[in-house]
Amino acid sequence: MERNMSSDSRIFAEFNPEDMKAGARLPDLCEELLNRQKIDWPRLADGYKAVAQSQFRTIDCGDFSVVLQFNPQRIVSSGARLDPASIAARPCFLCPANLPGEQRGILYRRDFLVLCNPFPIFSQHFVISHRIHRPQFLEGQIDTVLLLARDLAPSLAVFYNGPFCGASAPDHLHFQACPAGSLPIEAQIDDGRPVPVIARHVSASVCRVERLGRAVLVIKGSDLTDLEGAVKKVLTVMKAADVSGAEPMLNLHAAYQGGAWRLLLFPRGKNRPDLYDREGSDRILISPASVEMGGLLVVPVERDFRKLNAELVRHIYREVSVAPEFLQSWTDQLSGGGR
Repeated sequence: MERNMSSDSRIFAEFNPEDMKAGARLPDLCEELLNRQKIDWPRLADGYKAVAQSQFRTIDCGDFSVVLQFNPQRIVSSGARLDPASIAARPCFLCPANLPGEQRGILYRRDFLVLCNPFPIFSQHFVISHRIHRPQFLEGQIDTVLLLARDLAPSLAVFYNGPFCGASAPDHLHFQACPAGSLPIEAQIDDGRPVPVIARHVSASVCRVERLGRAVLVIKGSDLTDLEGAVKKVLTVMKAADVSGAEPMLNLHAAYQGGAWRLLLFPRGKNRPDLYDREGSDRILISPASVEMGGLLVVPVERDFRKLNAELVRHIYREVSVAPEFLQSWTDQLSGGGR
């Protein structure tokens, strides 16, 4: 059942281009919101102090590299219980009625609130949550992703975690935003490796990226309608292989630059790797979502930060990515699908 939570008292500013002849850009409003919330909300200020104190380490995996971020505060997300009973037992922390008293947001296109994430990973980290309590589900929201990416450009990019692919709130529709260029994969895709086009939808193209240790599709174009159609085509092929009838397991990253979008779609086969469920010193507490699939592995436990190596990183990606035979089957179907 949908719960429509009034959030008028939460509104810091509004952004709706259809009603604005001239006004503040969304990235500027986001920066203003963040600066104000750091002053008014001690929990958020502490979160950004933790980000500033994070440790980083780069791991060379051969064809690609990843960056580890040791960030203890992220244990809240990495260690979250995601079984249906646990989710049903806790209040939804994205519903306006349950937000901390100090939290404010930007009303985005009437339906979403742009909020500061109190457990940030980046120098700017926002959650864009629907004002109505409804499940995390990408279908019917592809245009929202594209509009968000365009409205937040060029300084910010958007990402989406599927309900069984790293989302810590699978019961409430939301996206997130971070500084554009924050993920290692964004540069690695442009480093000269093969990125063959496997399908086209009018002016939009779908490409498959090679030698990254995990399954990655790139969908790009400059026309919103064509790009939305290309994404739907990919999701239709993926969904046909899922007997559950639910949303295909995936993570998505979207950026807009130079008048065009580039979406990185990570097809998933599993939510968490087997290392997550092991006992004792064999356990590694990593719960891969869009950020991790993009090559920034957020590690809340220092032992894991020291222990991870190229072999373990490749193992994690193999575990959570869709099986190669499925990706090849989808590639074959898309390449034979015509326009």
